[in-house]
Amino acid sequence: MDKFHAKTAFFLSLGFFIPLFNIGFTLVSIFMAFKALKLIEKHPKKYSGKGYAITALVISITAIILTITGFIIYFNS
Repeated sequence: MDKFHAKTAFFLSLGFFIPLFNIGFTLVSIFMAFKALKLIEKHPKKYSGKGYAITALVISITAIILTITGFIIYFNS
């Protein structure tokens, strides 16, 4: 079973804590996670890693929301 896209998305989502790179890592992670989920949906016997892809989406979306919220708080104070 090929888990490349799902695992790549997951490991990129873990880069959310690196300043200045977190936006890039999370955006690429979201892209890779959606690609993995689409491949898993089309070919479930060939691709796996749905848990990795969903976890990557949750971490990445949360990181984007927290980063944007942090920027708003920082620039409004």
